[in-house]
Parts: sequence; structure tokens; C-alpha cells
Amino acid sequence: MSGIVRNIDAEIELQNALDRGDRVWVIGDVHGHSDALENLIAEINPNPGDRIVLLGDLIDRGPDSRRVVQIAKERADTFAIRGNHEDWALKGFSGADEISWSPIHDWLISGGKQCLENYQNSEGEMNQDEWIRDLIWMTKLPHYLVLDDWVLVHAGLEPGKSLDEQNERQLLWIRDEFHSAKKAMDPKRAVVFGHSITHEVLGQSIGEIGRSEYLLEDDRPLWFGIDTGACDSVSGWLTAMDLNSGELVQAKDDGETRRIASTLKRK
Repeated sequence: MSGIVRNIDAEIELQNALDRGDRVWVIGDVHGHSDALENLIAEINPNPGDRIVLLGDLIDRGPDSRRVVQIAKERADTFAIRGNHEDWALKGFSGADEISWSPIHDWLISGGKQCLENYQNSEGEMNQDEWIRDLIWMTKLPHYLVLDDWVLVHAGLEPGKSLDEQNERQLLWIRDEFHSAKKAMDPKRAVVFGHSITHEVLGQSIGEIGRSEYLLEDDRPLWFGIDTGACDSVSGWLTAMDLNSGELVQAKDDGETRRIASTLKRK
């Protein structure tokens, strides 16, 4: 578990919101699409007791990563966890793992270039102070959040390992091994994750969330995948899921929104 960051205070606050009957909205990968995020939050219209969790990959690829980070930092009702793109940026600028790979190069060609451009002024000069402040903020992002009935994580969990045994890289990058798991990593907690665009990786229709075909004892799926491709030109939908009701709310950059009645349990 070395290197894994937790935020116990955030976990307590989120669980308290659920216990009060308030809503906790979990949002998939934003990838710099600040308009979609602001449209989604406006459609959610959170009450004072509601909370929002961003499942990582706030940055890269999209038109305004800087604004997305600003929203996450400034909203008192909003929490974020670390995605592989935040981790990529941190490793790129720290030089970590430079013997085995080139993190800064890999990050730049995977959307980091667009992110850095968002921190430039009209003359193309980099606002280094702001970028460094935001990098420092990213170092504090937890790798996952554990609630009574949920684990919120960017990519997923490694099957056959307890939460305490999870590997940092798997939390940020895992796909097939987790998606195909037949047995719960935690028997009482469903996992909500992003990272894998549902229509590209999980076999769903465009804009549709993914659900494991295998169930917990309470008849909830082992996992819910909610990255519906805000950064994907075919989809453009950014999705939020309410942990208390299962309701889905979606928004695009252009202002289109929709609500989808859903359930947390298999019918």
C-alpha cells in the first residue's frame, strides 16, 4: 500500500451525507471539458447537504483543464480523487520512473500538451506559479475513497486483493482483469469507477453506463463504470450517478442535458 493516499476526512463527510439522506453525486472523467462539468453541476442543482466526487482524470485532452481544476478546488461541496492523468503529470514533472519510461513525453502526447496550454496567457507565457500550485494540490488527491457501501476509485481494484493490499498502479490503470472479475473485491462494497469509456471498453451503447453482470449479496452489481466519454467525439456525455438513488444525470459541452431514471440493484 506504499504511496497510496487516503482522505479519511472526506470519507467521513461523504458517508455523513449519505446517512442524512442527502445526495452524493459521483462524476466520471472530465478531461478538461469544463463546460460539460458546469452544465452537469447546474443540472444536478445540489442542495446544501449534497456532495460531489470527481473520479479522477480532471485534466488533459479537453479545452480547459485549468478551469476544471479550479472548480474542484473552489467548490466546498466537491471532492476529487487521483486519476492516471493527474499521476502522469506529477510523475512527468518529478522525473519519477525516468529510467524505465519517459513520463513527461508520454503525458504530453496523451493530452498533457493541451493541459499546459490552458495555463498560458494570451501571449503564450506559462503561468508557472498557478501550475505549480495545482500540481501540489494533485499530490494530495486520494487514490480511492471508502464508504460503508462503496469504493470510489479511478480505474478499479485488483481482484483477489483486499483494499489494504491494492497496488497504486492498478488503482489508476487496471481494466480487463477488474472488469471480468466474478467475485467481489469487498463483499459489502460496490465499486464506482471511470477510466474506461463505456462504449469503447465495456460494450455499452453510447452514453450508457456499465454494470458488472455479477452481484453482491445485496443484489447490487460488483461495479458501475461511469466514464461515458466526455472527451470522446462520438459521445461527449459527462455522467453523474447519485449513490443514494442510482439516478443518472448527463451533460455535454453544448448545454444538452438529460436525466435517466435508474436503480442500484438488478431487476
